[in-house]
Amino acid sequence: MDFVTKHAKNKKDNSSIIFKSVIAKEAKAKDKSVINATIGMLYDENEEFYTFKSVKDVDLSLNNEQKFPYTNSVGIKPFCDAVAKWVFGSYYDYFKEQENLEVIATPGGSGAISNAFSNYLNPGEKVLLPDPMWTNYTQMAYENHLGYTTYKMFDDNGNFNLQDVKESIINLQKEQNRIIFVINDPCHNPTGFCLERNEWQELINIINKLASKEHPIILFYDMAYIDYDKRGQEFTRQTISDFRLLNQNVLTILGFSGSKTLGLYGIRIGAMLGITKDKKASLEFLDSCQYSARAKYSMCSTYGMYLIAKVLGEEPYLTNFKNEIKEVSAFIKERSEIFINECKNVNLKTEPFKCGFFVTIPCQNDEAVYDYLVTKKVHVAPVGNAIRVAICSISKEHCKLLPKLIKEALLKA
Repeated sequence: MDFVTKHAKNKKDNSSIIFKSVIAKEAKAKDKSVINATIGMLYDENEEFYTFKSVKDVDLSLNNEQKFPYTNSVGIKPFCDAVAKWVFGSYYDYFKEQENLEVIATPGGSGAISNAFSNYLNPGEKVLLPDPMWTNYTQMAYENHLGYTTYKMFDDNGNFNLQDVKESIINLQKEQNRIIFVINDPCHNPTGFCLERNEWQELINIINKLASKEHPIILFYDMAYIDYDKRGQEFTRQTISDFRLLNQNVLTILGFSGSKTLGLYGIRIGAMLGITKDKKASLEFLDSCQYSARAKYSMCSTYGMYLIAKVLGEEPYLTNFKNEIKEVSAFIKERSEIFINECKNVNLKTEPFKCGFFVTIPCQNDEAVYDYLVTKKVHVAPVGNAIRVAICSISKEHCKLLPKLIKEALLKA
């Protein structure tokens, strides 16, 4: 007897990172010497879960009315305002006054991606995704009755592959009118790659040339890790300021992650911010995504929204949080330098890395490498012909140790 639809029959959650992280967590609970480098969450040098003090201080200040009641599908105004000001930084006034800007609360950055996929392509059309990528993009596409195609992120010199992006958009425009182009930057998951500002400016030129009334482009900017870019907040917001150069045939959706920026992983709170020069497109963004919010998950965590509204919108929490972000970015940078230098010492190749939570090592048999490392009490994430190491969750000591063990695993597998 068939009860589920044909579409549902093909559903099987193969999110190996989640499965492997559960295994790693259970192993570490039994044996503290286990190294768990599977999951993208912040841990301190003792490999204990890291919580921002400013977030804890706000938590203690919230009353029951700010934690437990229903709110609305869009999100409370203090949250939406605080997120927009944080995302756009010193350029907030420009985007608020000169562009059409709307903000909608979502259950993490994932909710923003899913809402965009469901509202901007027709069933059977394809999303344009990066290769390599965070593989849950493909699962979200399937859930929304979409296919996907990819562009190559890197050219032969390890630079961002602007030419392949251009060709991929042109080829997909032959099949469908609208394009959703997804880019995860900076601190790309899973590689830690970051675009330079001149690469972003050239990318914007490409998008402007290819976008038209007949072929509008939706740029989905997955900025989950933006606040851990070693170049600092002002640099990353200068990049965002260049979105003002996109023409009226482009809608930009920025996916903000409260999980990554504030360490609120389990609370599931984020936002999608839409900017466009087209007023009608802005109203459609608000209406369609608010409708999706109500239909899919009703509304987001009131508790999470008030936490973020106060941390990012009120003093002294905001100043304290900015200082904490700098401190965390510094220790992640230190870990990454240790790891990458040790990779060079043992001649271990990585995907192009600049900064962020993860480093990725290409390999022919990722599952065999994973299995060997488990015998050495090391847990990493197989991601398809590569393994991903979450340097955000391991100590400097383990960052120095792992490259040699991984090199050994590559030779043994």
